[in-house]
Amino acid sequence: MNIPYYIGIVCACFLLTACQTDLFSPTDVCTADSQLSINSNHPKAGAIQAIMDKYVAEGIPGVTVLIDDENGTWTGSAGAADLENQITMEPCHISKLGSVTKMMLGVLTWQYIQSGDLSLDDPISKHLPDVAARITNGDRITLGMLLSHTAGIYDIAGDIAFNLDVLNDPDQDWSTDRLVDNMANKPSRHEPGEGKRYSNSHMVLIGMILDEITGKSHLDLMREQIFAPLGMENTVYYDFKDPFPLPNLSQGYIDLNNDGGSIENVTKLNTGNFGANGVYANVADLYRFMHALMREKRFITQENLDFIFANMIEQGPNETEPSSSYFSYAAIHDEFRNVLDTIPGDLHAYGHGGGDLGHSANCNYIPHNNTIFTATYNYGTALRSDLGSTLRDLRRELFEVMIE
Repeated sequence: MNIPYYIGIVCACFLLTACQTDLFSPTDVCTADSQLSINSNHPKAGAIQAIMDKYVAEGIPGVTVLIDDENGTWTGSAGAADLENQITMEPCHISKLGSVTKMMLGVLTWQYIQSGDLSLDDPISKHLPDVAARITNGDRITLGMLLSHTAGIYDIAGDIAFNLDVLNDPDQDWSTDRLVDNMANKPSRHEPGEGKRYSNSHMVLIGMILDEITGKSHLDLMREQIFAPLGMENTVYYDFKDPFPLPNLSQGYIDLNNDGGSIENVTKLNTGNFGANGVYANVADLYRFMHALMREKRFITQENLDFIFANMIEQGPNETEPSSSYFSYAAIHDEFRNVLDTIPGDLHAYGHGGGDLGHSANCNYIPHNNTIFTATYNYGTALRSDLGSTLRDLRRELFEVMIE
């Protein structure tokens, strides 16, 4: 989820000076995950650790990486989880995942597609008639278009009114009515099904559809159907209604002044928890999710995964960077395309990256070498800055090691 640069700067500065709600505590030290068997002699460990150390020296506050492949599992960290209290980053620390949430929501949605409760061809008006009536082209948009980012709905993450809401009440509880207000009657980015543009609004509506057909919150559904069965005890879909429930959350930072030396703590800022964003986890829990999804086929059948990956859709034009992802009918991307010259065209990295104010993440499965790569960073990507470009370089270098 990306917040426009000028609004984000004002909003974060307001938060640092005006937000009084104390939902987040300083970061605690934490202990290693006893369920993971770590190969301390993993052949890629040295290269990964060197990359992490390099970029922490260049200003990234902290980073944690997990790799699991034919050589077993290795995880390591560098930097700080809490700069103010000098807490060293450890693999057990939690970060906000940003748009990795979208992939989890897409996987949850497929539970209901496979059961017959939903179909990719369902018009959104079937489940959300009042909402569809307020969305431009809402009578012609389907669930499949939402999942594959081909619906063309106005992106609320770029909406000034939405961002001013964040500014004026940083830790508020977002209602679905208010979210729809920020996308209603706004111009479409393209005709339904005739373009492909990433939009946070698509996933917001998917969350609403799941709420509607089940009579339960999709936050609860995700906890019950994904997190709990996999033993993801360090994963939280956080709603900002009560203090953050776990003590091992790393603090999130951003370089507000874009000067490389004055990063600020923006952990308290609520940029949403409504399908496009809102899940917090550590790298071990991300590994558990990806292992269950891609290796065990626990959530989506092999037949349906084959369909999803055979119908990938190349990302549409981006205002700042070349296309780097292919979208799918499950919100599982094929990432790092057209980014690294070293990637042959027949290699894939299925998953989703995430970035927000204060935190970022990667969660990918690389089939050619059966590698799961998960990473968390307590620096955000939502604001354009030199340090944000440094983070992108860090992620690319890590991925180069993963695909070998």
